[in-house]
Amino acid sequence: MTGERILVVDDGDEIRDFVVNYILKPSAYDYIEASDGLEGLELIRSRSPDLVLLDLQMPRLDGIGVLHQMQAEGLNVPVILMTSYGSEEIAIEVFRMGVRDYVIKPFEAEELLSAIERALEEKRLREERDHLMEHLLAANEELRAQVRELEALYGAGREIVTAPDSGALFARLLRAASRIASPLAGELFLLSDDGRSLIRVARLEDGHVRPTDEQADDELAWQVIRSGEPRLGAPELVPSSQTFSVPVGVPLGLSEVRGALLVTLLADPLSEHRVNTLTALAVFGAIGLEFIRCKTGDL
Repeated sequence: MTGERILVVDDGDEIRDFVVNYILKPSAYDYIEASDGLEGLELIRSRSPDLVLLDLQMPRLDGIGVLHQMQAEGLNVPVILMTSYGSEEIAIEVFRMGVRDYVIKPFEAEELLSAIERALEEKRLREERDHLMEHLLAANEELRAQVRELEALYGAGREIVTAPDSGALFARLLRAASRIASPLAGELFLLSDDGRSLIRVARLEDGHVRPTDEQADDELAWQVIRSGEPRLGAPELVPSSQTFSVPVGVPLGLSEVRGALLVTLLADPLSEHRVNTLTALAVFGAIGLEFIRCKTGDL
């Protein structure tokens, strides 16, 4: 059994004791009790049971009154009606009010237990269906987001590889990274001609690209260039917030790595897909550099 919570609403102490001690406890169900309809209604509101075992005839508020009020308040909880012999016609009429089943007093423990299991199985299947639907909708939205990102990546790639010179290419590459990955900051490094040092050729700050031409010694950039693979830096707490940022580096090159694109991303949305997108942008950048080199001898 799964331990669902079952509310027993009946003004008869003997009935409640029988249901609790001979049916619910041995079957490992959680349970709560109410001795009349008003108390039961309050427990439905406050304790959110998985199933209600509801007596038809009770003082203060009878079973029909409870069902009417549940309908009025949108309390969608399955109900099994417990009714005396001779009230079968009434029991059948209230099926449209949320009643899943009914048992006639006096009933055997096996009879009520079977009704409980049928009602809860229906509830479990409905919840599983709803969960699968939510999962499907979320997956569908994620797929749509990735398609939009790929379309943006394709457009950005065309811009990058058609850049007329290296300065324009660096700016387009960092701006594309800003649009697609929403980094907090970004930098672009190239190896010097002798391959012994790094040159920072552009920087992305506050959404703006600033060209630079300065030697730099960045450990993550060196790791990316030497390995030829994406690398993550150490997470850091973002000032004035409870979130962390992560430096991400991807190689800039085709057969030979010539530099590295480094961006700082928030850790929460960081995913392998996002790193792959940045890697693809860097590949476009490498292709563009090769075109420029072939045309002008630049770099």
